Amino acid sequence: MHIIPVFLNFICRLLHELIRLELDMFINTLPIIFTYTRLISPVEAIIFCSAIFFLVYFYTPAINSSSIDRPNNGWYQFLYAAWLGNMTLWQAFWPFFLLVNGILYYVDYRVMSVTYTIASWKTVHGMLILPIVWWTTSVWRCSANTGHKIWASAARTITLYLFVEYGLRFFISTQYPITLFDCRLLIMEYGDCI
Repeated sequence: MHIIPVFLNFICRLLHELIRLELDMFINTLPIIFTYTRLISPVEAIIFCSAIFFLVYFYTPAINSSSIDRPNNGWYQFLYAAWLGNMTLWQAFWPFFLLVNGILYYVDYRVMSVTYTIASWKTVHGMLILPIVWWTTSVWRCSANTGHKIWASAARTITLYLFVEYGLRFFISTQYPITLFDCRLLIMEYGDCI
């Protein structure tokens, strides 16, 4: 009987880590935007993100109660089934969500430790665009294949938040590069460090 508290403790730790990972998406961009620009305030950002969530929630379709089987024929069939919407939501959402957040976190770490140039940083972001489009399409098509509408809405909203994150990263890299990149990288890339 003591397995249940251990399991609940594991679930609580897992949820804590998942919330922390979701915040990793905005961990570098929002502080820069709030500190160095007047683009948006923290209150406006909360209102904006909440509005996106509620709009997505109201436009999320009804939940599909029939079960979806995962194809067992390899990665290609897995990716293809997710693209067509023939997977459960968690199978389409979580693997890529963890992967893209890990990559973004790693790239930002490398930039802040001055081991990546600005061009390398932008190249990694460019290489992620097509996989992000695949992921967004897959999540939106698979969103009806879950147990609760709130999970479908949350997954769809997070895909939109990733595009907002990319927009903020582009804005920072073009308008406020000194806030994210080391001055030595700016000298190599732009010729001056203003």
